[in-house]
Amino acid sequence: MDTLKYILKKYEIELDKDSFIVELPKSRWEDYPILLQELGMNKGVEIGVFKGKFSYILKKYNPKLDLIGIDSWSVYGDYKDFKENELEEGAYSQAKIRAEKYGITMIKATSMDAVKKFADESLDFVFIDGNHDFEHVVEDVAAWSRKVRKGGIVSGHDFIKNEKRKFGVKEAVTAWCESYQIKPLFVFMGDSCPTWAYVKQ
Repeated sequence: MDTLKYILKKYEIELDKDSFIVELPKSRWEDYPILLQELGMNKGVEIGVFKGKFSYILKKYNPKLDLIGIDSWSVYGDYKDFKENELEEGAYSQAKIRAEKYGITMIKATSMDAVKKFADESLDFVFIDGNHDFEHVVEDVAAWSRKVRKGGIVSGHDFIKNEKRKFGVKEAVTAWCESYQIKPLFVFMGDSCPTWAYVKQ
């Protein structure tokens, strides 16, 4: 299946030579998992699991999905999203319960340690929602995009500016795609924190 052609047809998108960012009035909580299921993307990795709620949603819409969730559940560097006790005591235990209940594999490790365990082009998709500062986002996209097969999807969360929490996702992903002439960059705008995605060519 030609992934890009399928997405363009499904959402009735007409591209021109200048098309770069394509905004879709769709949600990551329903539309994105359904898209993955329709595309037959049955092996994926989620970077940044927190309590495992999105892991469950991905699995709910595609019971055949071999999903691996990766999170260190720890504070490191200049990480601002959550405090240590919120991650270790609350989020990790909830993620483990969901993983056991729904058949999801969880790996407790940093993104850069975990990526070494995966062969290049061995995944159908990756969803990046880890450390949101500019440097870590670029690092994640660079490392994990190599693990996605051609025709697979590289994606992530929080395509927004947030100076208070030092989010650099929007800037990092845009710069990455511009540097490597990757387009179109789809942005699912149906939630307050948009999801970004592109098809690996």
